[in-house]
Amino acid sequence: MDLLFRKTRALAVVVLLVVGSLGVRSWGTVRITAATVLGPLALAGSGADTILHGGTVLTMEDNQPVAEALAVQGEKILAVGSNEQILTLKTDKTKVINLEGKTLVPAFVDAHTHVFNDAKKYLNKTLDEAQQLALENGITTLANMYVGPTFMKEIQSFAQQGKLRIRTSLYLVYNTPGGVVESYLGNWYKQYRPTRQPGEILRIGGVKIYADGGSVGKPALSFGPSKGDLWLTQAQLDQIVADAQATGYQVVIHAIGDRATEQAQNAIQSALAGKPNTPRHRIDHNVYIRPDLLPRYGQIGIVTTIFGNVPTSLINAGRFYWSLEQQTWFLAYRALLDTNPGLHVAWHSDYPWWGSIDPLKQLYSMVTHNEVARNGTIYPPPSWLATNTLSVQEAFPMMNIGAAYAIFRDEEVGSLKPGKFADLVVLSGNPLTVDSDAIKDIRVLLTMVGGRVEYMSSIEAFESSDAQAFAGSQSSIMINLSGPTSILCMAIILPLHVKEETVIVCATDGAHTHFSDFSKTTTETTRYYDIFNLGTHDIK
Repeated sequence: MDLLFRKTRALAVVVLLVVGSLGVRSWGTVRITAATVLGPLALAGSGADTILHGGTVLTMEDNQPVAEALAVQGEKILAVGSNEQILTLKTDKTKVINLEGKTLVPAFVDAHTHVFNDAKKYLNKTLDEAQQLALENGITTLANMYVGPTFMKEIQSFAQQGKLRIRTSLYLVYNTPGGVVESYLGNWYKQYRPTRQPGEILRIGGVKIYADGGSVGKPALSFGPSKGDLWLTQAQLDQIVADAQATGYQVVIHAIGDRATEQAQNAIQSALAGKPNTPRHRIDHNVYIRPDLLPRYGQIGIVTTIFGNVPTSLINAGRFYWSLEQQTWFLAYRALLDTNPGLHVAWHSDYPWWGSIDPLKQLYSMVTHNEVARNGTIYPPPSWLATNTLSVQEAFPMMNIGAAYAIFRDEEVGSLKPGKFADLVVLSGNPLTVDSDAIKDIRVLLTMVGGRVEYMSSIEAFESSDAQAFAGSQSSIMINLSGPTSILCMAIILPLHVKEETVIVCATDGAHTHFSDFSKTTTETTRYYDIFNLGTHDIK
């Protein structure tokens, strides 16, 4: 028992030292809840604060698509290159992470999600828990695509309290999913001017308009027993888009049916009046694309946002209506790319409404058109849909640099280039080289936002990294002990130098159930903190 106690204490000390020093806010279910957490030290000269080396670095930059290592200084990428080149930037204060052959990629950018606005009602999560879910899946930048007056105040308050850690663009709704322009909507968005400040955590991105049903009501189709619901006339949509553009807003139009897509194309074309699409007006979803509409995307220059997840379970269950001709209009993304070389195309999850939040499962579905159900069941596509897939080389950039372009973040994030923010993810495998069936099994091991580690999957993820290189301190720690490996949660002596109170919490599940929390007045000597309620718990 005494030996087990000593091993447990030693393991816990190592975990806390590594977590605290990297500025990690979350390590699996180990979370840091500090009012003030000390981040990486800012170094003088050209030395690196952090170096990640010994892996495959996928940059999404044409002039250097693959590298071995990357250096971070402050919030930004300092250099990308070979192991030898990057390790010359190491100083005695540099934190070094050996990737051990793992893959480093730009962090994922979700160009259209509802993870924040639907957190409470549909996900049963707080904003912080929803944010954590995104970080655990490697998403560091997103566009929250349904913002009304009430949620606007909520997310602004969250950001003002310093809790928002994901770069978030807000799209303010003009009408409801049912097409209703409520008294509190319409032109209300003009109270909030669009912002484009590089690096800002919260920004006003633009205006969202629902052109047809699909969320509420039915998609506006040109075929079938019901032609669906088109919420606006062409003249109305033309005027809404023109007004928004005149006041500096990017417009995002929800269009699922082919009639809605045509109407959206017409409205954007009318507003641009033959000029380039510098406002980056978007059509999102693009579920049914009639063949005559395909070339118009490129002709007008529309930024096109497409689904990753393919709902093959619903297709196979006969939940969609079409003829043999019209079924080829459904998710016609292969034809979209072939017809429009160079078109700006972005991925979006539309979570929680259309598949998993996990970008790797979404990538797997784009490449195979298989669907991974929540219980892990794989639903293969019918033969006509199986031939309409994208290559991983086409799809993967849509999830970083392509999506970043769609929300005016491409000069800040989306690729790994010196001068851009160090928003990056370490993956367990290389999505560009593994067999397509293995893409869904790739895991996010580490997520970094602006040079700061915000999530690490497990203690074992980077075994060879020198833990002493990450020595540091912080003010408040919460540990949630849960997972497969049992240890004893018992007295731990922590020689940590803290500026405020320290709280150590043990829990048996993801609810952060408190067994004990306490603080002691700090002194100049070593502080001792005990975790009571001895018992067997798990840590992961």
